[in-house]
Amino acid sequence: MTSTKPLDQIRAELFSAFDQHEWVNYDRLTDWLRETDIASNALKVGDTAPDFLLPDWEGRLVSSARMREKGPLVLSFYRGGWCPFCTSELQALHGARAAFDEAGATLVVISPDTMHFPRDLRREKGLDLTLLSDVDYGVAISYGLLFPVPEDVRTHYLERGVDIGARHGSPVTMLPVPATYVVRSDGRIASAFVDVDFTRRQEPEAILAAVRGAVGA
Repeated sequence: MTSTKPLDQIRAELFSAFDQHEWVNYDRLTDWLRETDIASNALKVGDTAPDFLLPDWEGRLVSSARMREKGPLVLSFYRGGWCPFCTSELQALHGARAAFDEAGATLVVISPDTMHFPRDLRREKGLDLTLLSDVDYGVAISYGLLFPVPEDVRTHYLERGVDIGARHGSPVTMLPVPATYVVRSDGRIASAFVDVDFTRRQEPEAILAAVRGAVGA
């Protein structure tokens, strides 16, 4: 697996660049998500993973059922290419891509970003990953990860040049709680990592360990 910094280290480095407004937004959003207990709706280990058909960065439809036929399916839900914690995670997954292939797993990453945004992100970051667009938020809803973005948080992102609704092609501003799932070939969830603190992501080694466990189950 390609060497990379641990995601916790990258998280700390990104935090060091936060200004006061970023800290206020971070605290406000994470506190609100905890208070509303959004994560309790998320699918858990042992649940049946809903199948989906989503377009990739080139507009080709990708079937989760077909991917599961090949072995464990790894799904990483991220907020969008505008989020530095998300892009750091995707770069870490890119670095581990060969290890996922060797383990017999199919890895895909999903966000509500549509239109040219996934294609641009893949090119700009040099990502050898399958980026899927969760059009109209359907898959995030089925996994229990979707939440409405509070107005003050939406305004904060707009002030920083991020129009979430425009990126999603939707008048409704929603985001998924970042999450990583490992789904066995039979469609059952073998591993679930869900954290309302959007700055925390599962390390590739931990995901790979779950994949190996799913293969042996």
